[in-house]
Amino acid sequence: MSTVGIDGAVIDIDDPCALYTALYAVKLKLLSGERTEEIEVRSPLTNRRTRFGPSNMPALEAELRSLARACDARNGKRTRFALAGRVTRPY
Repeated sequence: MSTVGIDGAVIDIDDPCALYTALYAVKLKLLSGERTEEIEVRSPLTNRRTRFGPSNMPALEAELRSLARACDARNGKRTRFALAGRVTRPY
């Protein structure tokens, strides 16, 4: 069993549902601005303050989609299905 620490919680990397839950919580914190850093640069002439948050949202979104599919597959939920039908014309 391999584990990883995400936001203070120890998560089993073989459980996609637990990973999804932990990463979604991280995403919400990033979106709310909770994980921002602030840098202040002072000089005799100016005072500059910058806020930033280190994140790669497209990569996080892709990983969340992948984990959601894996979690659904593990729980037996079918996410895609084919609908069959036949159209007949009266002559």
